[in-house]
Amino acid sequence: MKEQLKKADILGLAIVAASLISYSVRSIWSVYQTIAVVLGVVLIVASLAVKSGEIRTTLGRRSSRFGINSATSVLILLGILALVNYLGAQHVKRVDMTSEKIYSLSDQSVSVAQQVKQDLKIKAFYPGGEYQPAKEVLDLFKSKNNRIAYEFIDPDKQPQIAQQYQVTQYGDFQNPMTGESFRYGTVILEMSGKTERIEKQSEPLREEDVTNSLLKIVKGEKKTVYFVDGHGEKKLDDTERKGYSSAKAALEKENYVVKTANLVQEGKIPDDASLLVMAGPTSEPFANELELIDGYLNKGGSALILLDPPPEGASLTDFMKKWSIDVGNNMVLDASGVGRLFGAGPTIPLVTNYSHHKITEHFNVMTFFPLVRSVTPLMPPVNGVNAEQLLASNEKSWGETDLKSSQAEFDPKTDLKGPVSLATVATKDQGENKKSRLVVYGDSDFASNGFFALQGNGNLFLNTIAWLAQDESFISIRPKNPEDRRLTMTEAQGRLASYVMLLLLPGFVISTGVSVWMKRRK
Repeated sequence: MKEQLKKADILGLAIVAASLISYSVRSIWSVYQTIAVVLGVVLIVASLAVKSGEIRTTLGRRSSRFGINSATSVLILLGILALVNYLGAQHVKRVDMTSEKIYSLSDQSVSVAQQVKQDLKIKAFYPGGEYQPAKEVLDLFKSKNNRIAYEFIDPDKQPQIAQQYQVTQYGDFQNPMTGESFRYGTVILEMSGKTERIEKQSEPLREEDVTNSLLKIVKGEKKTVYFVDGHGEKKLDDTERKGYSSAKAALEKENYVVKTANLVQEGKIPDDASLLVMAGPTSEPFANELELIDGYLNKGGSALILLDPPPEGASLTDFMKKWSIDVGNNMVLDASGVGRLFGAGPTIPLVTNYSHHKITEHFNVMTFFPLVRSVTPLMPPVNGVNAEQLLASNEKSWGETDLKSSQAEFDPKTDLKGPVSLATVATKDQGENKKSRLVVYGDSDFASNGFFALQGNGNLFLNTIAWLAQDESFISIRPKNPEDRRLTMTEAQGRLASYVMLLLLPGFVISTGVSVWMKRRK
């Protein structure tokens, strides 16, 4: 009996371990597990009591004392590591080493998160409860504002809550093309009685999903952007390179309502217009249309006008002079050759020179303007109107006025020497806390489908809209999709990689070890 009790500690440890493993798998602690743990502890204590004499004898040996000292040193080291780990958990500091900062929030997401002034609760419904990839996304937002809190809910284990929020979209998905597997679910954001839902099926939760939902909650009432048509302007439903479908989709993601208006038919500026956009007119608007736009601006309205160079583009010269803006009869060419590194020729100036303005604040990305004319502040300015340059081309560019010649060369007598202003901002105080806002670009193609996603073009367009709509707090650099850096190999290459990893490398290590061992034997 005594010999059997000496071995009872092993059985006791096995019983305790089995109980803990069962709890970790099922997440349920029953009375039977409690009884098992108590029984295991009793067996361990009884075994140690029976072996107490042997233990004292063993500990009295010199080798045992040395072993105890070594074990104590190890325990102290582990204690220090545990303390460091605890302090690290309490004071989290993330360092994103990826080239595209895919594990950091974009400037826009940070700005939107910081606009949350009241408690925001996020409920994430995922099968199995907490899902690490989604948790990492939500953690990024929580780290920027302590008013943001989230919790994961398993719809199958808490069906009453899932039913309360009408959650039906959740499960597991495998992409048939890539083989990628992930869980999808429903994420609900609540703040001050406002609710937004994110329902994903064919793709995982991304930063931009949360940012767009936050935008809708923080902004509240949607603002309406009207695109003027009737003069050959860019079409919002055109999905070709020249179309503006990408711009429209981006604006709707920013929680704007996008509509079109024909001022000749309407006879007025729509009452719900937050701002007007005229994108690339190919013919001059009628005088009464320009009077409507001028009157709208003088009442504190906002407008964005994107012109194109001659001969196709309209200039609105007389209207622009009223607002201290000079539209050049030229095409800006870039002879620096920098644009060629990015596949752009001399007719597509590359811009990195931005003025100090809210639209381009912290703007550190390049923009491209295919076929652009100069748009400069008028000197001297019209009384009461403040006009300033927004961005310009580089010093090796110029505004070419001889558009019929097959060879372009700078003529100091007739051409406009670079840097050339390509966009101008005009403002005018109207009293009663009202201010007219007008932004004019010498190009409309930079925001078209073919160029919208190129470098900073889309961000520049959206920042301009945000400033005109008086949404300055949301001006930023938007998140971009991470680049796919997966390594694709043929079947033969895959086999070769397997042989290297499984045979050659282990074989090299073993042969090196055997060689060292044989040398030491000699």
